[in-house]
Amino acid sequence: MNYKMVGLRADNTQGWMAAIGTLAILDRMDCDVQLAWEGCHPVLHGAARDQVADTLMRYLEQGSDLLDRLPAGDGQNKAPLDLTAGRVNLREVIAQMLATVTRDKIDEALNRPWTNRDDITSLGWDSRAVKLAGSIGGDRAPDAAPHRGVLAGQWLAAESLPITGRGVRDSVYSWVTWFVPIDLGGARAVVRSRSTEWGGVRYQANIGRNGKMGYLEPARIVGTR
Repeated sequence: MNYKMVGLRADNTQGWMAAIGTLAILDRMDCDVQLAWEGCHPVLHGAARDQVADTLMRYLEQGSDLLDRLPAGDGQNKAPLDLTAGRVNLREVIAQMLATVTRDKIDEALNRPWTNRDDITSLGWDSRAVKLAGSIGGDRAPDAAPHRGVLAGQWLAAESLPITGRGVRDSVYSWVTWFVPIDLGGARAVVRSRSTEWGGVRYQANIGRNGKMGYLEPARIVGTR
């Protein structure tokens, strides 16, 4: 029983993070699943589409403890993938997402191409959402411009932060995929090492700045196995 999450793509940093976040939640909910990548799409081994959406929704209804697992941080000491600035605050955006994600939004994010139509402040992980926000906002500051993104996709990406929140070096973020199904413990190790020994692709994205607000630029492939 395999489930390809065709809405998520490894060549979109937020899509890759969302796949890791999904695996992490399923593990916390005692699901026996493994994750691999088929091309640029993640595949869950041991789970079905409706089971995954139902489990993610049940996790939300029980109360996500993500904010308790993230460092509080401040303006001078933020997590590496906290790209927020000004009036945009990572923890406040996460709290908003936790209160507004629905099962339909989860199903849409996991199974359909992303169209970035949800009214949610971008955390800078999806380069297409950042560009859309910038074009809508005109000459206004990034923290004042209206944002559009994929609500459930960004929430699932945020749930991955305890695992994916590192990997930033010299204003570049790196991540990898793998072709062999592995559980959360294996995924942690591979994400930390950024090794392609399990097959897969290594990606990088530069961290750009719009004022003080950071964002990940489009991904590029820097290695394969």
